[in-house]
Order: sequence, then C-alpha cells, then structure tokens
Amino acid sequence: MPSALGNSCHDSQQQQSVLVPTEQRAAFCAVSEGLPANQSYQAHDAVAAVHDLIIRQLGQQHAQLFNLVLVPCTSKAPHGDFTVRVHDAVVHISGTSGVQLASGVHWFLKYFARCSISWELTGGVQVGATCLSPASLAAMEARGTVTVERAVPLSFYQNVVTMSYSMAFWEWDRWEAELDWMALQGINMPLMPLGMEALQAATFAGLGLAPEQLQDFFPGPAFLAWGRMGNIQGYGGPLPREYMDKQLQLARRVVSRMRELGMTPVYPAFAGFVPRALAALYPGAAVTPASRWCHFPDAYACPYLLAPDDPLFAQIGSAYISTLRRELGWDAASYYIADTFNEMKPACGSAEYLAGVSRSVHAGMTAADPNAIWVMQAWLFFSDSRFWQPPQIQALLSGVARGRLLLLDLFADEHPVWSRTACMYGHPFIWCMLHNFGGNLEMYGALPAVAEGVAAALDAAQGGMVGVGMA
Repeated sequence: MPSALGNSCHDSQQQQSVLVPTEQRAAFCAVSEGLPANQSYQAHDAVAAVHDLIIRQLGQQHAQLFNLVLVPCTSKAPHGDFTVRVHDAVVHISGTSGVQLASGVHWFLKYFARCSISWELTGGVQVGATCLSPASLAAMEARGTVTVERAVPLSFYQNVVTMSYSMAFWEWDRWEAELDWMALQGINMPLMPLGMEALQAATFAGLGLAPEQLQDFFPGPAFLAWGRMGNIQGYGGPLPREYMDKQLQLARRVVSRMRELGMTPVYPAFAGFVPRALAALYPGAAVTPASRWCHFPDAYACPYLLAPDDPLFAQIGSAYISTLRRELGWDAASYYIADTFNEMKPACGSAEYLAGVSRSVHAGMTAADPNAIWVMQAWLFFSDSRFWQPPQIQALLSGVARGRLLLLDLFADEHPVWSRTACMYGHPFIWCMLHNFGGNLEMYGALPAVAEGVAAALDAAQGGMVGVGMA
C-alpha cells in the first residue's frame, strides 16, 4: 500500500534491526543473534523504582493504593505492554518493564481517574482530592481490565539543542521531575549528554593536552550543544572546571535513575572534532576546518575535523567511549549519538569521503563497545537538502552496516525524510516530531500529519520504523 506521505518502501533493501533491551529483543532477533547483551549490565528493581515515583508524584497515602507487578514479555506483545484494573479499592498494574509500569500508572490516572501529571508550565500534578477516593475507586471497577501494547519498541525523547536551550542549569530536583515525567509518558530511550565535556577533557588529557589548552574549544554552559556538533568552539567560555565536574556528578545520578526505571540512555560519542591545540601537539594529524556556521567570527567558528583515515579518529573515539563507560557503567544496550555535519557542508562531497567519515565515527564506538549502535539525526538531510541528494545520503549511510545505525527522522511531522529516502535506504529509523523548538509553548501543530504520519511510516517501512520520538 502506498504511504500517505510518500512512496512505499516495501521494495527497499532488506530492513535490519537494532540491539535493544530484553523486553524488546524479540522484534530484533536478526541483530541480537550477533550482538550479545552487555555483560556488565546490572538489572534493577523496577517495581521499587516505580513505587518511589508514585510516592513523589502522589504522596505516600495514595501510593499504598497501587499494586505493581513486573511480568515477562510475550510473543503476543513483543515490544512490551501494561495492564490496568481496579479491584477492592486497589489499583492493580502489571507491566513488562519499569517504564511500562509507569505508563500504566499514567494511563490509570488519565483515563480512569481523569487526572493529569504534566510539565510544570502546563499544569504539573493535577490530582483532585476525590480522584482516588474509595467511592471513585469503587466506580472504576466497572471499567474492567485494560491492556495496552506498545506498537514499536523504542520511544525516544529530547533534542540535542534543547539541552542547551532549557536544561543547561538544571539541578537534580528538576531532573528528577523530568525523569518521572518521561517514565509516565513511556519514554525508554532518552538523550543523556550530561558530563560529556568532563569525559572529553579526560580523553584529551590522555593524549597530552592540558586543561588550559581546551579553553578555546569547549563553549560556555548554554552553548554546549552546538560545540558537541562542531558548529562552534569556545563561545561563551571558558567552561568552568567546576561546571564540568558538577555535570558529571549529575550524570551519575540521572543515569542511575534512568536504569532503575528501565530506560536505556543515548550518550554523545566522538564526532571527529578536536581542539586547535591537538593539531599543534600532533603536527602530522590530518585536520581540516569545519565549515563556518551561522556567521560566527573566526575565534569561535570552524573547529578542526580529523580526516576519517587519520588513526587519531578511531583512537580518540575509542578512548572516549572507554572513559564514559568507566565513569557511568553499562546499560542493557549501547546507543551513542554523533553528528558530524549538522547544518554544515562536508569538506568533500565524494562518496568515498562521506562513507569514510561515518565508518570512522562508528569504528571509534565499536573499538571500545562492540555492541555500539550509532544514533544519527537525519536533520541534516532536511536542513541542507540541496547538498544532501540521494547519492550523498546513501554514501554517508553506507559506511555503517544496516542494523548498527539508527536514524532520527527529527522533523517527520512536517518534513519527513523517510518518504524521500526509501525509508532511510534500509536503515532503522525513529519517527520524531519536533515539538516546540526549545520550549516555545504555543497553540499550533500539524495535527493531521501527526495523526496519519506515524501509521503511514510504520506501514511503509515494514519493520524498519522501530520507534517514535519527541524532539
């Protein structure tokens, strides 16, 4: 059946799958057979984690009304599910993970109790005094048992730039509230870039760079997102060491809570950009200035990008992942995000160069983590569609084996990339909506595109669309 948003992808190259945690693995057996689960990952008590979430959101008194049960995944619902019912004034919720249990809690509050838990600016916790009264619970028993299955295994959340737009100065209390909200909404694949600069500094120190040699490389706290993508360097800096250390400490707490709730974080990886001082320390390094972004002056623009065939590329990428895992531990699956050409033209448009860059980025990941899945934003294919024509897109994607690269179709609600690339030329992808461009809460949205676009992509991709996301 043709897609509502473009040509059918049924005849595209064979779709492959990405490695995902146990509850979702049935749908991805092709790659799971070749990539064993991370051996160092430690399981968590999902029931206890969600019980604590309920206490934080509803209070101890109401938390006692919930009976939570963790159940295994089944072939009927390979991506996970939850079940909700009320009996004898007790809310019984079963789910296949912490996120599924939390989703069941939210479903009950929203559709049974007619309550809401939202962001602070859109109402926060709105649970009336009578919503969970004995009389109300008794009336809910007539609703019977409701089971909700996940249509896709992954639910991605966040945009790399929102971390700088909105979250640069969040403390633990604010992060804890956001993590609770994520779990209630069913998010199981959140972006987690906290602490990256401390990890990068440690990596560069291993190459002989002193802290003062990084002062013109790391941007200030509110501009880190664009530094990570190589758009700028040093702007708003120097980045205080105290901030870097504090962000790494915060990362440990955030990652720990994500794991408790059954989420798999997406960490930044090395995309190829290096400080100016590295070129001086390694005069043989093959570096070229990145293209100028948004007319920034020379002092803050055009960071050096290593050539894909320079041995330093994979060496730095591997050392960074090793440092990250040493500091933050392991997850059930390994997702890393890296964007080398975000809103910037490559130095060369040849297929060999483009494939070489993506091959080197992924090689840096897999040298330290054989299970690494590279998460790439497909935004560049929209933002500079004049350059990124089908031959260039295919060349960039060809450097990574299918099933090891997961694309975020970031603006699919307005400008889907999947429909003009034969469903990402066979690579798995996540259908995302670009929700509010950095916290702008206004009454607008392409509702028909959201209502129809997800189903159209899911139908057209025939297994290649492995998630939905909000960016």
